Amino acid sequence: MDTGNPLLENGVAPRQQATFAESLAALDEFRLSHPKEIVWMLRQFAIEKDFLSVAFGRHGQRIISHVLHVDEGNGVFLFDYGAGDIDNRILLDSQEILFSGMLDGIHVRFLCGQPEPHFYDGLSAFKVALPKSLYRIQRRQHFRVEMPIADPFICSATLPDQRRIDFNIVDLSLTGVRLRPTDTSLGELAIGATLTDAVLDFRDLGKVESDLNIVHVQSNQNFSDPIWHLGCRFAALLKAKEPEVQRLITYLELRRKGR
Repeated sequence: MDTGNPLLENGVAPRQQATFAESLAALDEFRLSHPKEIVWMLRQFAIEKDFLSVAFGRHGQRIISHVLHVDEGNGVFLFDYGAGDIDNRILLDSQEILFSGMLDGIHVRFLCGQPEPHFYDGLSAFKVALPKSLYRIQRRQHFRVEMPIADPFICSATLPDQRRIDFNIVDLSLTGVRLRPTDTSLGELAIGATLTDAVLDFRDLGKVESDLNIVHVQSNQNFSDPIWHLGCRFAALLKAKEPEVQRLITYLELRRKGR
């Protein structure tokens, strides 16, 4: 593998101004910590053979690597050596390693401790403990997972006229949800209206509760089946609940892809 040490314009390698852990502190809203989620993400890197940038050392050394194997039972994963012997030796002495990569167009970062030398398929590799957290970084306005059509999840909510009705959930993001009324006679709801006491029921994966503000109305109607899709924003989703919704989105995406 090729190595590449980041250089400033004057050709001097930059000093590491903060620990890698400190550099991830501002990304807490994107943090995943469930072990199954972390194992799944690392296995996707191995399956897709996507590159990972591995940063380490006091002077910001860096190699490009791949995930070779994930051993969930022993709590470790393997990644391959870089091309430079000096960098590989420094990496083996490093207490903190930052991995960065792209998976399905999404930035992923995670932090690991000191690795050990290992052999995999007869070649030199690194072995390191699975990370405690993984950061899946995609700005929330772009992050949207589609729901199953054949067996839809249901959102029940109270309309402004106090009627309680059900909607099919079309897709979900950290900022909101798209809904399809199950009652085709309901007609168009007004932009700016609020659906109160909404409960998004994802069955075995749990529920999300929040008032919903209607911000967009789209008509997909035809002659025999007038259908409205409502774009809604969460009106009162607590900050503490966002990691829970992010985790839910990850599971739903995993199911959607059949993995």
